[in-house]
Amino acid sequence: MAKENIAFPVNLRQNQNSSSSAFSKYFAEPDTKEPLNLKGFAKHISDHGKLVTYDLAQLVLLNIVSCLKELITQGQPVKLDGFGTFTPTIENDGKKAKSTVEETLAMGLDELVEGVHLRFIPENSKGEELTSRELKKECVLQAAYVVRSVKKTVDGKEVKYQEKIPISSYAVATAPDPEP
Repeated sequence: MAKENIAFPVNLRQNQNSSSSAFSKYFAEPDTKEPLNLKGFAKHISDHGKLVTYDLAQLVLLNIVSCLKELITQGQPVKLDGFGTFTPTIENDGKKAKSTVEETLAMGLDELVEGVHLRFIPENSKGEELTSRELKKECVLQAAYVVRSVKKTVDGKEVKYQEKIPISSYAVATAPDPEP
C-alpha cells in the first residue's frame, strides 16, 4: 500500500478553566471532521487497488458492523487479530444502586443500567504499532486553527459557539508590530 504523507490538522485551544493549573495555556486537539461513513470507508479500501471492489468492501464492512453489534449486545467481546478487541462495558446509574443483591434484583437491571458502551482496545502484541506513540510517529502534524469559545446574543438568548481562526491569520493578527 502506497503511503502518502497527508497532514493531520491540529487545532490549538486555550484552557479557560481559571481553577486549573494549566489556565491560559494552549493545548493541541484534532481538527474536527465529519466521520468517514461506511460507504466512504469501503471506497477508500477499494481505491487502494487491491483485489477488492467497492461493492465487496461495502458488503464485508456492513456484515462486520451487523455481526459486531449482535455479539456485543449479547455481552461477547470480539477480537480482530492485528486490529484490536471490541468489548462491551456497562454504565450504571449510581443513584439507583442498592446495598444488597436482593434489592438490586428486585429493582431490576433495566433500572440500574444506564447504557452499554463499546470499548475498543487496540492490539499491540504482534508489532501492529497501534499505540498512541507509534501512531504519532506515522502522523505529519500541521497547525490548522486556533479555537476559541465565543458567546453571542441571538434573538435575546446567549449562545456559545466555537470560533476557528486559521493559524496563518492568527499569527499575523497577534504578531507584535515591527520596530522602526
